[in-house]
Amino acid sequence: MYNNIYMIVAATEKSRAIGIDGQMLYHLPEELKYFKETTDGHTIVCGRRTYHTFNKKPLPNRKNIVLTRSNEKFENAYTMNSKEEVLDYAENHPEELIFIVGGDNVYSQFINHAKRLYVTEIEENFPALADSFFPRFDPDDYTVISESKSHKNEDNISYKYVVYEKK
Repeated sequence: MYNNIYMIVAATEKSRAIGIDGQMLYHLPEELKYFKETTDGHTIVCGRRTYHTFNKKPLPNRKNIVLTRSNEKFENAYTMNSKEEVLDYAENHPEELIFIVGGDNVYSQFINHAKRLYVTEIEENFPALADSFFPRFDPDDYTVISESKSHKNEDNISYKYVVYEKK
């Protein structure tokens, strides 16, 4: 575990679904604001496909790192080619908070290294149609350090913010 590696995700509460066809499952404007406020001024790490979904590239006021095996270059973003390269970076920059922001493959690579998980838990009355998922984790390995009241978007979708910290 690295004390400066965090994750932030919006996932359904039961199946942990995060997206389909390269897009987020739900439009939650307040959650996007929460993401921006939480990651503002910090470093984010994402995969190539996630990076290409950003409306503004790179995301402003954050150091953007794209984790990819391709040789593609990303204007005004750093490229790293392996999990080990990101972990070395985290170790050599302990003063930086590094947020893993997706996609599912990147989350899976770092779930066992993250100190905190910022999870927007979206109520799920039936399994969401999805093709990407946040990895399962054992809540008993974490302490809940904050939990918001339930919010609803314009489509009446309920969600809450939960921050978990590795014990």
